[in-house]
Parts: sequence; C-alpha cells; structure tokens
Amino acid sequence: MRDLSRLLAQPEGQFFDRKSLWHGPVDRRRTRGRREVRDEIAEYVAAFANADGGVLVLGVEDDGTPSGHGYPDEAIEEMLGTPTHRISPPQAAGRRVSWQGHELLVFEVPAAERAVMVHGDGFPRRVHDEVIQESEEVINAIKARGRSESIELDPAPTVGIDALDGNLLDRARRGAGLDDLSPADYLIERRLADLRDGVLVLRTGAVLLFASSARYIEHPNAGVRVFRVQGTERLTGSRHNVEELPRIEGALPAVIERAYAVISGMIRRSARLHDLFFREMPEYPTFAWQEALVNAVAHRDYRVGGRSVEIWLYEDRMEVVSPGGLLPEVGVDRLKQREPVHYSRNPRLTRVLAELSLMREQGEGIPRMFDEMEQSWLRLPELRAGEHAFSVVLRNQPILETPDPEWVRFVEGLALSHRQRRILAAFPDGSFSNSDYRALNEVDRDQAYRDLKELEKLGLVSPVGRSGRGARYTVLRGATAPRRLPHTPQQVLALRMGDEGSIQNSDYRDAFGVDRHAALAALSELVAQDVLVRDGERRGTRYRPGPDWDAWANPAQTDGE
Repeated sequence: MRDLSRLLAQPEGQFFDRKSLWHGPVDRRRTRGRREVRDEIAEYVAAFANADGGVLVLGVEDDGTPSGHGYPDEAIEEMLGTPTHRISPPQAAGRRVSWQGHELLVFEVPAAERAVMVHGDGFPRRVHDEVIQESEEVINAIKARGRSESIELDPAPTVGIDALDGNLLDRARRGAGLDDLSPADYLIERRLADLRDGVLVLRTGAVLLFASSARYIEHPNAGVRVFRVQGTERLTGSRHNVEELPRIEGALPAVIERAYAVISGMIRRSARLHDLFFREMPEYPTFAWQEALVNAVAHRDYRVGGRSVEIWLYEDRMEVVSPGGLLPEVGVDRLKQREPVHYSRNPRLTRVLAELSLMREQGEGIPRMFDEMEQSWLRLPELRAGEHAFSVVLRNQPILETPDPEWVRFVEGLALSHRQRRILAAFPDGSFSNSDYRALNEVDRDQAYRDLKELEKLGLVSPVGRSGRGARYTVLRGATAPRRLPHTPQQVLALRMGDEGSIQNSDYRDAFGVDRHAALAALSELVAQDVLVRDGERRGTRYRPGPDWDAWANPAQTDGE
C-alpha cells in the first residue's frame, strides 16, 4: 500500500490533492453534501487523467490532518465508484484506506492516453494545484505532442534493469511513497517501463533518470556543459576568454546534483549585496539559479541531439540555455507574469525529479525564481525564447545604483508588496513613471497603476506634474510616521481590500511574502473563523469580509466595549 505519511506531508500540486469531507469548524462541523463530493471526485479524477496522472485523497484537512468522514457505507461505495460511471471512458474506482484511526478515500489516477470527459461537465485538466477547463482537442493535442516530441516514452530494449542505479531507484520509490513496489513495478507505475510477454522493457525516460553509468545513455548530449567567461562578452582568437569545465554526464538526478556542486564553487560573494543586507550574500540567490538549471534539464527537448544544457557564467550575469523552444501553450509573457504554468515536454521525467525533491512541482518554480531575485534587490530574470533554445538570464547587479542602507532598512520594514518596496528603494531621490514601475517589476499597466495609487494613498509617493498616462511620481522620504502605515495583519488586509472590497490569494502573498500554499492555508483559516467569505473557484476565487470581519479587523474597539 502507498505510504500515506509521505504523501499527506506533501503540498498540493500537479500530482496530488487532498480534500476534507466536512464543512465548518471542528466544534460545529457537518458532512458535506454527497452530490457535491461525487461531483468533486469526477472533476479531479478526470483532471488528473487529462494531465499526467495523480492522487486524490478525501478525508484530510488542508493542513494534512486526517479527519475521515461521517457517511454510511452505501454513500461511500457510491463515491468510490464515481470514476467508473461519471467519466468517459471510465476510470479506476477508488479504495478505502484506514489511516490514524480514520477512513480515507484514495483515488490513484494514471494519465489517460486520450482526453476523458466528465458527464455533463466537459474536460477538466490539472494545472499545478488547480483544475481548469480545456477542450477535448487541446488535451488530445498536448498528449499527442508529448508522445511525438519527447523521447522519454521511446523503448530502450538494449538496456536492462540491471543497468540502472538501485540506490537512486530506491530513493525515488520512497519519495513517491511507493516503497511497497518492486523497482520493476515502480517503473511500470511511472510509465517508464512495460511488461511484454513477461519481459520488462525499459523506456528511454528510465535510462535518462536511473542509468548507473553514462555509457548506457545513447543521447550524445544529455548532460550539462559549464563555461566561465572572463568579462561580459565572449571573445575569439587571441582574445579568447572562455574556459569550458569538464562535461557533466550520467543519470539526470546525478547530473543536476553534480552541476549544483560545480556552479556553487564558482559563484562569488557579492560586496554590494553585503552592503545592503549586512551579511554575506551570493551574487545570485541559490534557489533562482538552481531552479533555472533544473528546469533546463527537465524540460529541454531531448530530440535535439546536437546540444547540451549550457551554463554560461559571465562577470555580470549567468545564462542558462535549454535546447528546444517553448511549447506553444507556454508563452514568455505568461511566465513573466508569474502564472503557475504547467505544460511539460517530459512529464514523466519532471514527476520523478519532483519526487526526488530536485525540483518544485511544475508551475511553481519560475514564480519563485522571480520572487527570489525580487527580494534580493536584483534585476528580474530575463527570459529569451527562440525557435531552437530557451534561455534564462540572471544578472548580479542590484537595482540600487547608490544604496542607502538606512533607507533600504526602512523600506524593508513596510507592510507593502515586494514590487512597491523595490520602486521606493530604486528611486529614493528621483522621480519615476508608471512605465519605470512596469519595467522594474515586469507587471502590466493596470497592476502598476493600482500599486502606485496605494503608495500615493499611504503618503509614500506623490504625483508630479500632469496626471494620466504621462504622470510621474516622486518618493516622499519624510513619510515615516507609523500611524500612516499599515502594520497589523488587519490593517494590511483592509488596505488590500481597497475599493473592490475583496482580495485574492496573490494579494495575500504580496502582502505577507508567503507562497501560494501558505496563503491558501491562512485564508482558509480566516474563512473557517467567519472572518472572510470565499466567492468563486480556482483562479477566480476572491475573499470578502465575512460576519466576524469587523470584530477581527478592529480588535481594540471590540475589547473596549
């Protein structure tokens, strides 16, 4: 049986979701409507099948605590059978699992070969930790392209399981919570091998992931090449200034870990960042460059045999180059807006790398890469998409030309978004425009306008000259009165509500500097306390004041009554 302790400890993502079967706080909880639960099962099972597979567990709270259910047997049997009669073509039924004194409902969903439909509710598809609606044609096109463009499914009949690294296989099985499966059964479960007439036939993905030696990998450039450039541009001839380090080859997890070690030894400490943070700081945030590297290895086009993943270290920047262009569904603009996009050329490779804890769930890493550069006062990553390669450029110069540590410390302490703090730090003594804000933070005009109006309302910036499209703003450095600035969670959320009277998960993340999962947990807790009310679903979800908002938002007034 799957190791639920490992599974339930994971955050929800591309391959896992958990749901409670109760409504309301613990002391007043009641069972959810049976039809609502059956609809949810059908939707999520179909969504996993239409993507890359996954596991749905019901009877678990948002924090991973098992809570079971309160339904009679006939209701449970009907729920478990939902995938067989609510989805076309039918999918496997769920099963009951006893865990820590509670009964859970577990649905293990393989990826379907073709799009599956929920009767009366279309074609859902899993994208990161959300479910979206797609057309049958789009889903089938994605699946067909994956079969044709990725080599991970190609058979590798000349390589046997004895040629794979047993320790690495064991580590992957533990990471997936599949310790009970044999290595062969694990590979079949992950669609990295097939059983044909009783003989295990590996697929190329299994060899790329687990080969015990590079000699078993037929791809000539499956590894990583690292180059150091003395200066800010490559020169040739007598001025040649490029040093290539020994090529890094072998199983992809080992390649990634060895590349981490090599590059870590080449990254310097930044004197300018030290002056800003008053501590030793690398010239690139560790997560940012490691995410760029692992994404390049995981998502590259392995049908391109003439080029490896390349890392170029210049004096002023790091460039990570991945062979193959972006998939049609993944646009540079979407990535720059930090949307959690999940369309993988190599879904089986990326799933195993995630289970090995070498990469984040798909769609989560790029947004955090931007966040890390943003929080380190560095330029945001540059994304370059060509027909035959995709590059990520990280620059090591802070956005501050002449850093004023005292001003930076003041700005860091403000309950503002990272974007707003960056503009205050970048232009402490000069004026800036909406376009400056957009360029610095990679946001659209409307987002920049909302952020700047908020700063103006707080008395931290003031418009200069004409208003409208050509307006400029100047930073008011004398605006240090704490009474003018939000500093409690209540004040911060009230400010974020603004004229719309509601917030989204992204607003909470901006305000408190947490990730999507932490924001969801905090907002769900406020909903459970009746402080907030949840409206809408998925990306359209908004939170507005609930029955107990006033008491929560004005604790001093409540205490004084």
